[in-house]
Amino acid sequence: MEFTIATAIQLLLAIATYLLGMAFAGSFLGRAWMGNVDVFLHKVLKMEVTVGKYFYWKYFCNIRDPPKPKNLEKPRGLTDQLFCKFLDL
Repeated sequence: MEFTIATAIQLLLAIATYLLGMAFAGSFLGRAWMGNVDVFLHKVLKMEVTVGKYFYWKYFCNIRDPPKPKNLEKPRGLTDQLFCKFLDL
């Protein structure tokens, strides 16, 4: 099986079509749906949740109870404790 230029072009076209489709789905279906899919993928793939992702899900996508990052779940340092206290986490 040879990897030709035509195969490479078809592969790039398929990737570009997929990305355009996801961009359309995100704008059409809305932020909440895309945020829920993102949370689902983070749980399934066991990816680390960052503070930025948490705020994106909570305040931009309006997800009621997104997964919290480790340093906000159990704050250890004074900075993390104050951060959680001010944000009512």
